[in-house]
Amino acid sequence: MKFLQELYLGEKIAPKVDQIVKKIMTEKNVPNLYLIAMSNHPDNMLDLIPHWEVLQKNYPKEMLRIVGLASNKKEAISMIQYMIEESMQLTGSADVRAYLEEKWEGQA
Repeated sequence: MKFLQELYLGEKIAPKVDQIVKKIMTEKNVPNLYLIAMSNHPDNMLDLIPHWEVLQKNYPKEMLRIVGLASNKKEAISMIQYMIEESMQLTGSADVRAYLEEKWEGQA
């Protein structure tokens, strides 16, 4: 599992992001947490994943590239909307996947 250096964070997540990322990496439960990840499916841009799902024994977490963390589903959806709007403003395109891929490449 990898994290974008400039993660998109929900209001409740931002003040304790380091603690939350540590819990995610040590596979400890974080109630009500939602992960926004780059989709591994070519037809999808992003995946919205409840944290409890990632804790399942056979979940393929090695390939996850996390771009955002939210404290609930509603906030996660709002954050995805913000990412799309940001992509539109900065690139002129709603292709948030391409926009975020550039961010991934920029941190390498």
